[in-house]
Amino acid sequence: MNLSDLSKLILAVGICISCVGISIQIMRLLSAFTENVKDFKNIIKNLNLLIEGFVEDQEIISRGMRSVVDMIDRIRGIVLAVSQKIIQPITAIFGFLTSINAAIEMIKKKYFTKRNK
Repeated sequence: MNLSDLSKLILAVGICISCVGISIQIMRLLSAFTENVKDFKNIIKNLNLLIEGFVEDQEIISRGMRSVVDMIDRIRGIVLAVSQKIIQPITAIFGFLTSINAAIEMIKKKYFTKRNK
């Protein structure tokens, strides 16, 4: 074995050690990448749960709004019924009384103002 063979052997060993070092770094990089993908998967899972909760809350709010609108429609129906069955007849009665009052005033003007003169 001469010096050239020894240098070739040292060079080959150095290249093998370098390849092993690069392989170790690639394994670390892939391990970090795998952990990042797992973290990203957890983030997506939590985001999905958050969105599902938001959709459920929106459905609850929507149902509440529908019940409020239904209640307002029922109240509107009651008010219309009261208006048609109670207020309009009362208005008609008061209109009738107003016309009677106007007739009395006319009679007063016609008969009582002539006597006072």
